[in-house]
Amino acid sequence: MSASVSPTQLVAIPSPYVEPRLAFQSQVSRKVDNLTLIDGKTFLSTTVAGDIVPAGAPDVGFFHDDTRFLSHLEFRINNQPSIVLSSNTEKTFVSQIELTTEQMKVRDSFEVAEKTIHIRRQQLLNGNVLFDRFSLVNYNHQELNLSLALSFEADFLDVFQVRGTARTIHGQYYRPVWHGHCLSFFYRGLDGVLRRTRIELRPSPSQVDEKSAAWNIQLPPMKHAEIEVIVTPIIGEQEHTSSACEFGTCLRERRHRFAKWEHSSTQFSTNHSIFDAALGSAISDFHALQISDDGQRILGAGIPWFATVFGRDAIIAAYQALALNPQLAIDTLQVLARHQGKQDDPWRDEEPGKILHEFRQGEMTRCKELPFGPYYGSLDSTPLFLILLSETYNWTADSGLVKKLLPAAYAALDWMDRFGDLDKDGFVEYSRRSPKGLTNQAWKDSWDAYMRADHELSPVPIAPVEVQGYVYDAKYRMASLLQNFGDMTRADRLKKEAVELARRLDKAYWMPDRNFFAMALDGEKKQLKCIASNPGHLLFSRAVSREKARAVVTRLMREDMFSGWGWRTLSLEEPTFNPLSYHRGSVWPHDNSLIAHGMALNEFRKPAIQVLTALFQAALNFRNYRLPELFCGVQRREHDQPVHYPVSCSPQAWASGAWFLLLTSVLGLRPSAPRKELNIVNPELPEWLDYLRIRNLRIGNSRVGLDFTRHRERTFCNVVDVEGEKLLVNVSFKK
Repeated sequence: MSASVSPTQLVAIPSPYVEPRLAFQSQVSRKVDNLTLIDGKTFLSTTVAGDIVPAGAPDVGFFHDDTRFLSHLEFRINNQPSIVLSSNTEKTFVSQIELTTEQMKVRDSFEVAEKTIHIRRQQLLNGNVLFDRFSLVNYNHQELNLSLALSFEADFLDVFQVRGTARTIHGQYYRPVWHGHCLSFFYRGLDGVLRRTRIELRPSPSQVDEKSAAWNIQLPPMKHAEIEVIVTPIIGEQEHTSSACEFGTCLRERRHRFAKWEHSSTQFSTNHSIFDAALGSAISDFHALQISDDGQRILGAGIPWFATVFGRDAIIAAYQALALNPQLAIDTLQVLARHQGKQDDPWRDEEPGKILHEFRQGEMTRCKELPFGPYYGSLDSTPLFLILLSETYNWTADSGLVKKLLPAAYAALDWMDRFGDLDKDGFVEYSRRSPKGLTNQAWKDSWDAYMRADHELSPVPIAPVEVQGYVYDAKYRMASLLQNFGDMTRADRLKKEAVELARRLDKAYWMPDRNFFAMALDGEKKQLKCIASNPGHLLFSRAVSREKARAVVTRLMREDMFSGWGWRTLSLEEPTFNPLSYHRGSVWPHDNSLIAHGMALNEFRKPAIQVLTALFQAALNFRNYRLPELFCGVQRREHDQPVHYPVSCSPQAWASGAWFLLLTSVLGLRPSAPRKELNIVNPELPEWLDYLRIRNLRIGNSRVGLDFTRHRERTFCNVVDVEGEKLLVNVSFKK
């Protein structure tokens, strides 16, 4: 076996793999107890035993840069599966799995009693390197001769294939190659790129075959043995000689990286240890999902399907987390401005000034089978970009950032008027131009999200109501921002446009017979007359009158919309309601957080408290108290648990971010960093929190410590300290 492998020495073979869509024709639900490790665009999803089984299943694998580099990983001892005693993850970078064995015969000599061998399996992800370490202890009174075996496969499927997109063509697979103590799998895609999975085995195995390795181990009583596997995905022709660092060094590095992130962020602590743990999971998720882009970091949307940059998701998550760490918003704005649309490209739904929807780099995108490199089919990313720019300035007073991004802001404003309004009726709407693009291009982007009562799809172009609110808010905010930066003419025009848009929105979308706003206007300019969560976002954008805001709040709190776990995306009274669907009756934590935030901004604090409580009670039923992307909108009854959505992503950035926006809302945190002020308006803790301590809260160049305590029906705020620049903290209680 040679020490290295040249691509010219590879032996071509037919594809040994069946596409997941064919091999797993009935959709495999993502198991709620799967273990997940994440480092940006690289992640591992395994069973609770740490295995990737069944081979090629769509809910497991080791992924890097939109490609699955390991599709099978299975451990066996004496040709038997191990038994899981327990498993847990530290943050999102290392798993510790405790294993043992059933009763078994050893080399035809004697029976080994069950649970007398302890196996600790540790899996660590650092950068794009995966460690899989096994430590064994023999608690028998005799020496044991054990056979440990690992099986591997690497199908190199694009994440879209793994998810179920059919593909009739593929690149060239090669016979796996052993070289020294390493096994490598190779695949050259139709994009011409050679992809390789390098598996380093320590110590060298006793026996190998094409896709597996085995170790014969003599283990005396009370003695230890250890094997370690290091998996590295390699893209391109370069040779890789060894892993970046040892297990212990890499573990310390990941812990150091997380500690640095945690130290730079706001610290929260309460009297409720489980709520603290839920916040801790969310803080860990925000660290793990960060993707580096030319010196800045932006959040990937979620695991497993969205481990890449999504404009809408990144903007909303950064907005939610301004109270946690505004640096995320600062970086997010710069990354998205760098990739802002420059040309008119129908294939990618790109137009000048438009903020991207999604940026993929897998084989199918590189081969132009899909338009996602990057793709701009999002109606709301552009106004949301402007909203985030304004709110980031409120939190940071970073005038340098605003000046740097003003060209991008002007381009975004121009896009809304020039390209966003397709029929020049004063509303923005979408209609895809790319044949492989998204049918629906608002946050409810599933194919059936905009369905009429007769179960027919609404004709395009569609103008969702919440996006009109975003445009209103973007123009109103930019009017204020541009006024501060000297462009009085554009500021005056934008303010007038915002006021006029609010007037027309009220007239075109309000349903007097239902005392609520329509979900959208369809291609015939007819109202999509259904009760949905979309109008709740109008409270967030403050695009409606106090009277209409009260009507929206009242309607959302009825049982057909409030499931007991949170607000549904669609009323259960609608003919198209399906609580098990993606957008027609499910509960989305991020949707709930935006609506609750809007209610608090309009001084409807009690419903915001109620949804914070409901979501926390839901989180108690998920691993690590982590809110998933969504769950089913089945009505809550006594003793119920939330119903899991079968392929929900977890962690999902804007689901994790929901906690921080909800806390910002109920505590009434309203920063004005340019004026060196923090206003705290009508703070209120839920009845299950006696106190909440906040430290290192960043407002401009100041760091603030706050203590909130609840006594009976009142919540009090005490300013503990202010570090850095002088900051005026105003606490007010308004009726």
